[in-house]
Amino acid sequence: MAKIRDVATLANVSTATVSHVINQTTYVSPALRQRVIGAMRELNYHPNAVARSLKTKQSKTVAMVIPDITNPFFPAIVRGAEDVLRHEGYTLLLGNADEDGKTEETYYNTFHAKRVDGTLLIISPHSPTPEYLQKHNPDAFPIVYVDRFYRGLPGDVVIADNVGGSYQAVCHLIENGHRWIAIITGPLELVNARMRLDGYERALTKYRIPRNDNFVRPGRFDARSGYEQTLELLELRKPPTAIFSCNALMTIGCLRAIRERGLRCPEDLALVSFDDLEWFELYSPSITAVSQPAYELGSTAAELLVKRISGTLCGPPCRKVLTTRLMVRESSGSNSKGALRSSGP
Repeated sequence: MAKIRDVATLANVSTATVSHVINQTTYVSPALRQRVIGAMRELNYHPNAVARSLKTKQSKTVAMVIPDITNPFFPAIVRGAEDVLRHEGYTLLLGNADEDGKTEETYYNTFHAKRVDGTLLIISPHSPTPEYLQKHNPDAFPIVYVDRFYRGLPGDVVIADNVGGSYQAVCHLIENGHRWIAIITGPLELVNARMRLDGYERALTKYRIPRNDNFVRPGRFDARSGYEQTLELLELRKPPTAIFSCNALMTIGCLRAIRERGLRCPEDLALVSFDDLEWFELYSPSITAVSQPAYELGSTAAELLVKRISGTLCGPPCRKVLTTRLMVRESSGSNSKGALRSSGP
């Protein structure tokens, strides 16, 4: 097995120069750097990652925990983060919490025991806010919350415009003549779920439509809860004429319930989703949806984390809110199609 001194001998440089090339601790001319890299390749030399991390106090690895790897929204976020991190020389370690708080905490502890340089976290629902996050020290281990977060926790946040996107979606339904509009929320312990409910309520207030508590239904951001809550809404003595579903998986459940009841969308029941899936445009009827910039959520969060790790960004936690777009299609009963950018109420 080749050692660092073998690389130095073949490249005709000192072992210190090889170390500088590997750890990027000081300037090495491009020509000399290429000579060292060529020698490493010829000898099939791979630096000891553990020894390197002890010397540089960086592992060049970043952890990311997501709630549900089967949810088609999250892989795009992971891809955005991975592309940025790879370009910056980091390896991404991924954990799937399966929407379970204890599993999420286990991944958090495991990754930090492995001395990762920082964490990207899309939280699973907890109630109350988990103690391990309350005790997290972002100065020692930078953390960026992506898509979901808890108020008051230390750490940077990158989210979509949940309030503005929801507000725009419900206003769209109202402007199409609907007054009996139900909402299937996400778990309200999550701030992004409460924000989507807030956007719904602001739209009703703007048009002076009273809130009907029977129309506010708690979902779990999964297809089953969307299905169950839609069936319950359709059992009401005066059912809604439109449903705003707060994520794509619950929208799938809504569609299943509508089909099972033999109803037509949008003739019998209009539907708008917060979250857009690629096949929503191909479905019949095509699904009106609030499109989130999933890839940009991941890439922006990774850029922020890298700056925290490198020390180029200091100071208090910051929040970045990315614009959504309302993709107007057939399921909302609109005659026009197109994309409208979110704008807050």
